[in-house]
Amino acid sequence: MVWLCLREARPIVLVVFLARFAVGALGAGPGDRLGQLPWGQIALGALAWFCVTASAYLLNGVMDLPEDRANGSRRPLASGALPARAARWAIAAATSAALLLSLSDLGLFLCVGTGLFLGWAYSAPPLSAKRRSWSSSVTVIVMGLCTYGAGAQAAGGEPRPGFWLYAVVMSAWMGLVGAIAKDLGDIPGDREGGRRTLAVVRGEKAARTVTAVCAPAVALAFVAGALVYDPPLLAAAVVLAGGAGWISWLCQHPASGRERAPYRAFMVSQYVTHLVIAAVLLLSLLTG
Repeated sequence: MVWLCLREARPIVLVVFLARFAVGALGAGPGDRLGQLPWGQIALGALAWFCVTASAYLLNGVMDLPEDRANGSRRPLASGALPARAARWAIAAATSAALLLSLSDLGLFLCVGTGLFLGWAYSAPPLSAKRRSWSSSVTVIVMGLCTYGAGAQAAGGEPRPGFWLYAVVMSAWMGLVGAIAKDLGDIPGDREGGRRTLAVVRGEKAARTVTAVCAPAVALAFVAGALVYDPPLLAAAVVLAGGAGWISWLCQHPASGRERAPYRAFMVSQYVTHLVIAAVLLLSLLTG
């Protein structure tokens, strides 16, 4: 049952949230050496944030059951392998664990509380931010900033140069690219569930066009910011720009059965970009 809950919470997403937390911690620790980071506090914070993310995505799975079934999802809840009652118990356990694990640091506790609230606001009534593209994007962007902030708080809360650059850009990447690209493969279920996403209201072509424009715009902002504020991050910005070009091409060349391709490209791009950001930050800490 635990494994089914983890599958429903989408391991690929859980890991990328931990990657965001990690680069937040690497970019905001005390001192300028790797050994000066409070690794115990960072590990505790990472576990708390894992629970926040798991809670949010399990709640999303419970609330999205009709739409997921209409979209042909094979995740445990939609397929019936995971009972909704068990998922609700897991949500309660993950929420409690997240709060308890963050009690030792007020700043981290506030980040965790905000993250749990955003997870509820995204999926559950009366807010249900997921129902509209603009509210979904805003919630996702704030959740991204909260994730980087939680990592920074766990590490000591002393942001280095470039921290806010990648935190803001990669949060915008989540909200302006990923949140819209995700809807491209969910149009039938979203329409059945009464959602008013861009893809439902304006059509798939409009959603593809917005994604194709937003992806390079966010990437170019990263390139420009890196050139001006933190040249070492230029490598990560170039990687993101490559991913943006890939996403734009996929959006402009749709094919039957490939509706989720832009979202997959978004996920791959952010994974690789975070790896490069982490490498840059680790090199800086190793060399002092």
